[in-house]
Amino acid sequence: MSAPARLRIAVVGAGRMGMVHGHLLQIHPETELVAFVDRDTGLAAHLASQGLRAKLYPSLEEAYAETAPDALFVCTPTHTHLPVVRAALVRPVHLFVEKPVATTLADAEAILALATQAGVMHAAGYVYGHLPVVAAARELLAAGVLGEVLRFNAHAYVSEVFGEKRGWFFQKELAGGGVVANMASHLLFILGWYFGPIRRVVASTRSHASAVEDSAQVLLTFASGVTGLLDTSWSVPGTQMLDYGLTVDGRGGTLVLGRDRILLHLLAPAAGYEAGWNEIHASALPADTAFDVSPHIGGEAFYRQLTTFVRACQTRTQPFSSLTEALNTQRMIDGIYASAASGQPVDAE
Repeated sequence: MSAPARLRIAVVGAGRMGMVHGHLLQIHPETELVAFVDRDTGLAAHLASQGLRAKLYPSLEEAYAETAPDALFVCTPTHTHLPVVRAALVRPVHLFVEKPVATTLADAEAILALATQAGVMHAAGYVYGHLPVVAAARELLAAGVLGEVLRFNAHAYVSEVFGEKRGWFFQKELAGGGVVANMASHLLFILGWYFGPIRRVVASTRSHASAVEDSAQVLLTFASGVTGLLDTSWSVPGTQMLDYGLTVDGRGGTLVLGRDRILLHLLAPAAGYEAGWNEIHASALPADTAFDVSPHIGGEAFYRQLTTFVRACQTRTQPFSSLTEALNTQRMIDGIYASAASGQPVDAE
């Protein structure tokens, strides 16, 4: 039996994330990068200098006419996602949308509705969900290793904003927000994947140096009954790479998720683990990644993310990182901003 044809993919947006995905699409054995689309055609020389061989087109119409892609990666500024998706789905291309999916819940709902009506496979770029340790922690929780889950404590920190910042990324109407929408949303996606639909949000945010929020403290309650705290800031000194962590307490023990390991403390043996402390290091998990963008940022997750998307398109089965799951994340984001603005709890169901 011959191997399935490689998935032909075009990338809309020739900025940083567009180039990251472009390199992966060139390297992955099951994909073919057929086009970049960007109104700034002057970027063609820069793309070529970075080893990206696909032609740059100024419009989707021209890219479609010459390359007929099977799928599209949307890597444009957040506020443009909805019009780009609307234009893209004049033909039934599978859809990958970088995170956050939209600047508002209404736009995220509209994007999902368009993809659903088109009958295409779809995914959102919450890449940290594809890290092996994150997936392994979810499997442990789903297997009931902690028994009934009671509460969690999560954090996401990085050193990025210590003075005035300019550009679309630091304008709420263009980027959707600050640290919550553009960094902590990775962790919000993981929390939703672990604990299910969000029910209620209580939040406080603060701007230290930019026009959007630079830190947030959030109490999240999920429909499953799990409640916990999230603390996040991109103004933490000495944290060059994203530092995220999650501690989950259950009736049978505690799970601690970090960048490169899981610590598991059990009151009694469960799921093949001993009572007391157990360590599961990332290096002990199955290695199924042929290319790592950068070990320092968990780059293997980008390759796994792409493979997950390819499998979804091949099998016509929506991935765990679908736009449907990302809508739950968007509800959390919008709920956080609404609660911080009103000073009141917000029902986010």
